[in-house]
Amino acid sequence: MVKKIWPLAILLLVGLFAVRTFFASGYFDGHDSQAHLVRLYQYDLALRDGQILPAWAGDLYGGKGYPVFIFAYPLPYLIAEGFHLVGFSLQAAIKATFILAYLLSSFTMYVFAVNFFKSSLAGFVSALLWTWAPYVFVKMFVTASLGEIVSYLFIPITFYTLQRLLAKQDFNRGLWFGLALGGWIMAHPATVTMFAPLLGLVVLSRISKRSLTNLSWGIALALGLSAWYFFPALLEAKFTHFNEFVSHQYVNEFVPFKRLVYSKWGTGPPGISDNPLSQQIGLAQWGAIILTAIWLIKSRRFNSIWPYLVGFGLSLFLMLEVSRPVWDLPTPLQSLSPPWRLLIVAVFTAAVSAGWLIKQLPLKAKWLAMAGLMFLALYGNRNHIRINERVDYSQEWLKEYTGVATGWNEHLPIWVKETDFSRPASPPPSGQLNTLYYPGWQVAVDGIRVPIWPSANGLIEFATPSAGAKIEAKFVKTPLRQSAYLISLVTLAGLIIYGWRSRFWSRPRSRR
Repeated sequence: MVKKIWPLAILLLVGLFAVRTFFASGYFDGHDSQAHLVRLYQYDLALRDGQILPAWAGDLYGGKGYPVFIFAYPLPYLIAEGFHLVGFSLQAAIKATFILAYLLSSFTMYVFAVNFFKSSLAGFVSALLWTWAPYVFVKMFVTASLGEIVSYLFIPITFYTLQRLLAKQDFNRGLWFGLALGGWIMAHPATVTMFAPLLGLVVLSRISKRSLTNLSWGIALALGLSAWYFFPALLEAKFTHFNEFVSHQYVNEFVPFKRLVYSKWGTGPPGISDNPLSQQIGLAQWGAIILTAIWLIKSRRFNSIWPYLVGFGLSLFLMLEVSRPVWDLPTPLQSLSPPWRLLIVAVFTAAVSAGWLIKQLPLKAKWLAMAGLMFLALYGNRNHIRINERVDYSQEWLKEYTGVATGWNEHLPIWVKETDFSRPASPPPSGQLNTLYYPGWQVAVDGIRVPIWPSANGLIEFATPSAGAKIEAKFVKTPLRQSAYLISLVTLAGLIIYGWRSRFWSRPRSRR
């Protein structure tokens, strides 16, 4: 028992040490920290206003509304709202979500690596290199990327369930894979796209006809469970300015190779600030890849590790300028901009490679390599494990906020031609509402629904009503959103019924 517990105990202790500055009072300064706080405030208001699984944030964009929750990954805000409902302040709820996701990501990586390599030492080293990486601390303390950090706990568990699915032809293992992948999609779908090539390589390394069937069921389950969010977010992007803001961002965001090896710790965006954030993969991670390569050359035993080494090389290639012809192709890559976000794939594959290396080495070399990688991970990140600056936002500030809580205003509807974040100073003219036009809005005049259309700058317009007419507007689910919700409800109901029945029929009968 002690042998099994000590790695998790150490990982918990070093993990708590890494996030210690989150336990202080107040909030923290990060690229997206303010946006997440505003979104959670709006999410809470929407829930209290009766929006089950919110879609529209009515107070954003100067009170004209903004469809942020149609596109923003829902799971992080569901978790944070849970903390808030049990008494945490909004600020504390966001920080608690960061802490929980970070600590759980260490645990899920340990479970994956122990299962993969059948070694607690390998699991320990993989988990340490997964959570103690410069890029992870960049995303937590500098960019404050809540969705991405939450996704890090799902990445190892998805690969864990995938490896189990491929190892044994069992329908239930396909379902567990679907649950993990579904959670990952709802946490941060962009990282799923980043890891798609690596997932494909792992499947190709061990695929069989039966496992392909179970894999298909798992993917169908994941898409079914996340349909209520994923399909509207994917198919309604055409109603926003998302593509024009994001699709060409990669052009100036490639990383010089030397910055992947070492780059100073900074807090500004790369390329447009005097103090850019670090884009290094990490000393321990580079050490793991180099040592693994040396051992492979010496032993010529590639077996199950080759997909991860290829994945590391592919992520490295796609972050360099030389890969621009690939990025220029009309693929999902363009929505992942900037390229340096693929650092997380390099970190994950390096962490897996470290576990494989520890498993292969003889005893003395094993402990020496483990000590060296631990030292590089802990010492190399000694200056990275802290927030940049402590700040506070009052309830009054949240009430008066007039922005959209997204970096590029990318989800403004396409009918908005010029941005105007000010609150309307006077009532709208007859036949217009101070609300952005977007699919789902309905207007009724004296109880009768009337046609609506966007004004010259994207507000809701309708035929001029008679004086004194009663105007009512409500935001409802479109046929697309209704269908997506129905798919998720049917999928969830089917999963519950299957789980109950399979447990019921497998229950041993008592003998009389």
